[in-house]
Parts: sequence; C-alpha cells; structure tokens
Amino acid sequence: MILLTIENSKDFMGKFLVTDVFDGFELQEAVITTSVSYTISGRIHPEFFSDEERASRTNEFISWKEIRPVIFEMIKGRNTPLSFRFTLSLNSAAMNGLIKKESPEGPSEALRALVMTVRFENGAFFIVTGSSYETFVFEREEEKIWDRYLPAFLAKAGIDVTVQQ
Repeated sequence: MILLTIENSKDFMGKFLVTDVFDGFELQEAVITTSVSYTISGRIHPEFFSDEERASRTNEFISWKEIRPVIFEMIKGRNTPLSFRFTLSLNSAAMNGLIKKESPEGPSEALRALVMTVRFENGAFFIVTGSSYETFVFEREEEKIWDRYLPAFLAKAGIDVTVQQ
C-alpha cells in the first residue's frame, strides 16, 4: 500500500471525470459530500437487467466508464465538493493480465481486487493503493506489483503524483 499525492488537481479531475483514462476500472464505492452527502455502491444488481443483458454482464461492479457521467453531473458546478472518496478496482481482465505479465506464477487464487482509493479533503487530493484477498496471504506479491504499476500508469497518462514514504 502506498500513498500518492496528486500535484495538479484541475488536470487530474479533468482526466478522471471527462476522459477515458480510468475506464479500465470499476467503481466499488463513492462517497461525495456537497451540500448533502451521497453514498453510491457500485455493486451491480443483476435482477435489474433482462436475461439477455444479464448474460453479457460478468462483472460484480459497474465500470467507471458507465458511472463516470453520473458522477460528473453530481460534482460539477460552481462550488467545489467539501470532500469525496472513490474506491475503484482494476477490472479483472486487466488485473489478471498485469499480474501474469509481471509474475510467472500468475495471480494468487485468493486475489480479489487491486484497488485505488481517490480522496479529496481539505483541498488536497490523494490516491491510496490496496489489494483485496479472499483469505489471509502472507506474501502479497500482487500488491507490490500494483504499487509499482499505478504510479507508472498515472505518469503515462500525464498525471503528476508524488509517492509518500
């Protein structure tokens, strides 16, 4: 787990809410505080969809690409939100591809998600990395891979961050 400080908040928010930079992620949860607080669970309710639509949906959480316009509408305006927190996980295909590329053994069967939490509070932006396992895992090699990968991913997208030690 690492903490990243986002250096240019305006640039980051533009890329986060308007472009496809983060479309390979899924929203697990969002908490947005403006004049009121909103909490959004990104967990998909399969019963909402037709049988045909349900068959084409294999993910547990909504893609950032699908929910991003809704979030944008909630945040835009002349007043800056008081705070927000978005917990995003790398989609399973990208997660498995990353781990297979970086580790000859491939992902642990216990690995559930590689996560980044984007936080805005007191005028500052942070990203915290993390991982989720179904059971206790002593060696968290996937988390180490994720901690190396995410700053490089952000740099490639032109997002300036500082890794906090």
